[in-house]
Amino acid sequence: MMSYEHIKTTILIVMIGISIILTWQLYTFQPEIALLDDTGSRYIPDSMNEEREERKVSEVIMPEQMIVHRNQEYAMIPKDAVEFKQLYEKLMTANLYEVNMLSTDHFPTQHANRGIEFIFPDSIPVSMFQQLFGLNEDEVVMPSMEIDRLFLYVDNDQVQMQILSSEEERLVEFETSLSFREFQDEYVDKFDEFIKVSTVLADSDYSDRLNEKVYVPTEPVMAERLSYATTELSAEYYKQSLFTDPNSVKFYQQTDGEDSYTDGNRIIMMQNNGLFMEYFNPVFIETQERSTRHIVLSSYEFINGHGGWTNDYLLSSWNTSDIRDEATYRMHVNGLPVIAFDGQGDMVLHISRSGTQIVNYTRPLFELDPFPIDAREQIELPSGEEVIEQLKKQEFFEETRLTKVTVGYEMVTRSASFVTVEPHWFIYYGNRWQKVTFDKEEGDANGLE
Repeated sequence: MMSYEHIKTTILIVMIGISIILTWQLYTFQPEIALLDDTGSRYIPDSMNEEREERKVSEVIMPEQMIVHRNQEYAMIPKDAVEFKQLYEKLMTANLYEVNMLSTDHFPTQHANRGIEFIFPDSIPVSMFQQLFGLNEDEVVMPSMEIDRLFLYVDNDQVQMQILSSEEERLVEFETSLSFREFQDEYVDKFDEFIKVSTVLADSDYSDRLNEKVYVPTEPVMAERLSYATTELSAEYYKQSLFTDPNSVKFYQQTDGEDSYTDGNRIIMMQNNGLFMEYFNPVFIETQERSTRHIVLSSYEFINGHGGWTNDYLLSSWNTSDIRDEATYRMHVNGLPVIAFDGQGDMVLHISRSGTQIVNYTRPLFELDPFPIDAREQIELPSGEEVIEQLKKQEFFEETRLTKVTVGYEMVTRSASFVTVEPHWFIYYGNRWQKVTFDKEEGDANGLE
């Protein structure tokens, strides 16, 4: 008979063997949960990266208007004109010299009455301005400021540039390496070839706002109604990009079609039947260290980091507070901003940051094909001056609260893979965008939407 000691030794060996087997099974075990895809792939497939691209700062921060000044007359260079893109590119590659601080209450200064004004959708932090122009901080020392507008003009056979900071009520002036003769001949002297515009308020009424004028066309505006086929963007790509461990992400299907994806902390919510997504990354620390990087720079790098620039998105707005910093990049089609989606949402990339952490990211989950479908329709819209005159008839309307007047697009979904962009007049009034509607027969503005 086997001795008692031999039995204990055998049992111990068996238990050790079972322990090894169970440990191996636990280590290699994959739970059968509903993941985002059937393969459970940990990495972003190469096919998802083929068309993802990084973009330069100058490709996502661009002026929304270029206004040619000729004494007290104004003309707008159309965004689809060769001169618009050409002049901006030349300016981005120009050298800047000799910073001069100007003390004045006029922009541009009164002696600079012929030149070109660049109007940006929102102010540009000085750090991004330096990056745009490739300025070395050690060579060109600039004050901490936010730049709202630029103005180029010729003085003593030099193209000078004045930059305006409305909040700081400050002007800074540079000399540029641009050719004064080319600037004069190819842009300023073509005044009569561009779109004549007027100011919403009389010039004298802008004196207390450092002359941040709002310009509108004096003649009816032609814009195209366009249709595009769309391509769905893979939620798998954003799962792989935004979650630390994509394999731990669970998929929850909702009865209303608003599906969600979560790793127990971060979450992606699908909205509007999967046409949009919203990413949440909650921060539970009560006191967050403020980031030293500007939100525009952080958001730009965040989108660049996962190749999120589908279609043309340009910086639209940003704001900062003690609680949260936010930046918005708006889709542009055919040179015009897409301001509304089916009468409600926006076609934007919106990023929120708390402290140093990106906590919220919303975006469309589809992109437009590169070229519109052949069917195009020219739409004639009333002049900007007519828009203003009709708005003045509305009770409680205050011109001084009007900061933008533009032709933009409303995107309308025709099917799951087909959209149309329709041009309308929009105003930015009281810190929000509103569509101006007109009576089709009378041509009068019915109101704001």
